[in-house]
Amino acid sequence: MTQRTQVWLICACTAVTVQFVLALTSQYPKENDNESITCECTEKNCQAVFWYWHSLDSPGKFQFLLYHNNADKVVYSPSTSSDKYKGSKKEGTRTIYSLKISHVQKEDAGRYFCQVQYPNNRNLPGGTGVELRPGETPATPPPTPPPPKTNPPCRCRKKVIKKPITGCGHLVLWPLVGLLAGLAVVLIATLFYFSRLPKKCHHRFAKAKS
Repeated sequence: MTQRTQVWLICACTAVTVQFVLALTSQYPKENDNESITCECTEKNCQAVFWYWHSLDSPGKFQFLLYHNNADKVVYSPSTSSDKYKGSKKEGTRTIYSLKISHVQKEDAGRYFCQVQYPNNRNLPGGTGVELRPGETPATPPPTPPPPKTNPPCRCRKKVIKKPITGCGHLVLWPLVGLLAGLAVVLIATLFYFSRLPKKCHHRFAKAKS
């Protein structure tokens, strides 16, 4: 059995289940542009990748596109054009396989996804499936609702209310002030009186002597 036949048998056995496993993202290339789809190995020792296409218009139309191993050998299905599809590989912390589609047309619309082969013939979905929609315009997402209104924090100063003076302090203060003022007046008058008293006595004494 040739390698091409072995690859085709593996794909025929696993293709039916892969399309229901991966989450899909959408890409909207312009017609006649080139578009690339990537597939990342979730483990370091991945050996190869299988690429598939599933029609959007005909759910039963499912096609294996190509097989690409870590030695950069590519095996195409009998119905796949090597001019239309190209496989590439990039090594790094993880291996990333890419599928390049040349001159995308309306009929190339569909779901593209990959299946990664690991040692011991473990075939696992890798990367994220892509729904290709050539020539279409992405749907406009609904507007984001405005955040709920909240009352701004109060920055005003609190009004300080002066409490009236309570108790009997004011009843004692003013009489005390009046008493001190009266004593001051009496003291000044007394000093003024005694300051004049010696002069009168000296005048009388001098007159009596003559």
